[in-house]
Amino acid sequence: MKISKNIKATSIVEAMVVLIVIVSWVVWMYDLLIKSNNLVSWEENKIQAIQIARQWIEAFTNIRDTNWLIFSSDYDNCWNVFNYESLCIWDNSDDYDIKENNNYKIYIDSDGRWELTNTGLFSPNTYTNVNYRDFYKVWLNNWMYTQSWITEKLTSTYTREIKVNYLKEDLTDWIESDPMIEVTAIVQWVDNSSSAPHKIEIKQILSNWKWQK
Repeated sequence: MKISKNIKATSIVEAMVVLIVIVSWVVWMYDLLIKSNNLVSWEENKIQAIQIARQWIEAFTNIRDTNWLIFSSDYDNCWNVFNYESLCIWDNSDDYDIKENNNYKIYIDSDGRWELTNTGLFSPNTYTNVNYRDFYKVWLNNWMYTQSWITEKLTSTYTREIKVNYLKEDLTDWIESDPMIEVTAIVQWVDNSSSAPHKIEIKQILSNWKWQK
């Protein structure tokens, strides 16, 4: 029996349609897989970024508490002193205080205490600036995220900085002599889920509740 040319043409068209459908389905599944993997990666990185930010809030809290221990004779003037400067005692100026116009990173000093480093001057002051990334880079050493570099530490894609804002008791902006600090930990990173850097901020208000009014 002879097959007509129309039947052959129809079969070829049907085969092409089926092939297009299969290829489209494969492309769609591949795209879905990539997006799913990127979403999982973003969620994992976000959880890690939150841990990094929280650790900095805890470190800053430890700085305040250490000031209380070292300068128990003068809670008023020394609770927020910069890097345990003993000249703060009985000095009611803000000369030795942690300044709110600076951004900081935190490191561990030779005595095992948390200390602050003033920010560098970067333009722009964002993750896209390589100097910013180098200055605020986070190093991973076992379970500890730090910005105190040593050769054993493994680098990460995260940056971390601290911003300080002094508050009145009614939480409005004020100056260093008031007894409340709003600490903001800012962590940024990049991953496959986006071409732009990701960013999270965690805020914590610390008070000098030992302050004697």
